[in-house]
Amino acid sequence: MKKILILASLFVFLAQPLFVFAQEESVSQAQSINQETEAESEESAEESGDLTEAEEDKNEESEKAKKHYLAALGTIIVPSIFIGSYNRFVSRAPWAQVTWDDASHFYEHELKWDTDWYWTNFVLHPYQGSLTYMGARALNLNLAESAVLTTASSFVWEYFFETNSPSKNDLIYTSLGGVVVGEMFYRLSKEADDWNKLVSYALNPTRFYTNLFEKNYPGTTGNIQELSFRVSMGASHAYTMYAEDASGERTSRHETFPIYLGPELSVVYADPYGHDTNSPYSQFELDFGAEIGKGSGEGADKGEQMIMYRVQIRSNGVLWSRAPEFSKRDTTIGFVLDYDFLWHSFAEISSLAPAFAIKQRINKKESHIDYQLHLGWNLLGTADNYYYRRAVVDAEEYRDYSYNMGPEFVAKWRWASDAGHTFDLDLHAYGFYDFYDQLQEIDSTGYEAAEFLTVRYEHPVSENVRLGLDNEFYFRQSFFDKYYDDVYSFMYSGKIYARIMLIK
Repeated sequence: MKKILILASLFVFLAQPLFVFAQEESVSQAQSINQETEAESEESAEESGDLTEAEEDKNEESEKAKKHYLAALGTIIVPSIFIGSYNRFVSRAPWAQVTWDDASHFYEHELKWDTDWYWTNFVLHPYQGSLTYMGARALNLNLAESAVLTTASSFVWEYFFETNSPSKNDLIYTSLGGVVVGEMFYRLSKEADDWNKLVSYALNPTRFYTNLFEKNYPGTTGNIQELSFRVSMGASHAYTMYAEDASGERTSRHETFPIYLGPELSVVYADPYGHDTNSPYSQFELDFGAEIGKGSGEGADKGEQMIMYRVQIRSNGVLWSRAPEFSKRDTTIGFVLDYDFLWHSFAEISSLAPAFAIKQRINKKESHIDYQLHLGWNLLGTADNYYYRRAVVDAEEYRDYSYNMGPEFVAKWRWASDAGHTFDLDLHAYGFYDFYDQLQEIDSTGYEAAEFLTVRYEHPVSENVRLGLDNEFYFRQSFFDKYYDDVYSFMYSGKIYARIMLIK
């Protein structure tokens, strides 16, 4: 039931921009406004010779604006008080029943890897950290200052608002994940502020607090290059080979997810190609989607067996970049941060990886080709543990995923015609090494490799609507030292979808 409520909330959240834009006079009017803004920005950029100079000037203005440091300290504690009070008095969670003795002896608490629900660790904690971050940014603090307060808020929560041992993974994901999510949501909230206050406040609810001290919401607008809403329907088939017991005899299991559907929201903030900047996240791409459908009949409990679910977040934000000039090619070379999250009935994977990146658009007559290459290192990620996930082994208390680190590689290639036809190839590849000190009952440190390959084609049926076919191939190989045997997994997913271009 909890998963259904989460998915229903995500469906409403993801559909919100579609309903808001429907209230405008027309989508084309919104596009026209955006194009005029882009033209003005480009004209200004031509005069200065730098496409991001206007934004960097505004960043300098923000630096000169009054910084409300004292009020910003409140962003450390206010979100924790609201979240902690709800869990203490409404849901009555045992871990939220903090006593004075717990708080006064915080220094005695031992840092550990926790066993929390996957969604809690890698979505709720980054979002909680983003509240402090967005609040500080709205009070005119810069990125570095806001990141320091976000880290402090993570420490305060772990040591003073929970009876559990402070969590190593939460301290990282609430702080670093909070900065990533916070900067993207902060910028999108500023964009939304011009056309719908409801969406702006939904993206950054700390404005109810920060408006008491700063009425002017800092930031720039007119940066969204593309905003689209997609609805898809599909089916998947999965196959796994593993050993059921210590004898090592291998067996296989097939699973079919016969039907599912769901929305996805995609945002391209500033042009990824030819982007020259010293300002982190002045350009980013974000895809956020959810799906629900009929389960495969497999799983550790009845809910897992009956319901198929998928929540996926993929993003990359530029940290620093240069734009060397090439004939008919718009090029970006620099560093990005890839933040990925997959919560699926069959697989769980997350990553937080700084990476070296090359992005280039090759302009041709009536079409263009885009490609991206990212090579990075996952600082803290996760990968599901099949033996626990599918209840092959029994354990009294366990988590169905492992904490790990390792290399990450992203390759994207897209051909797009001026008429709206597109053909995409997208590869996300991960290497995982499980941390030794997070091992569970029958766990063993091992190496794993996972790849997602997506092949997609879109056909325009009108100026703003496209129909598409989506094929995704998932491969996973796990090599363990002490398990019954290695695990090999494969899943194919086929989808049809309709995409509405809200801004392009």
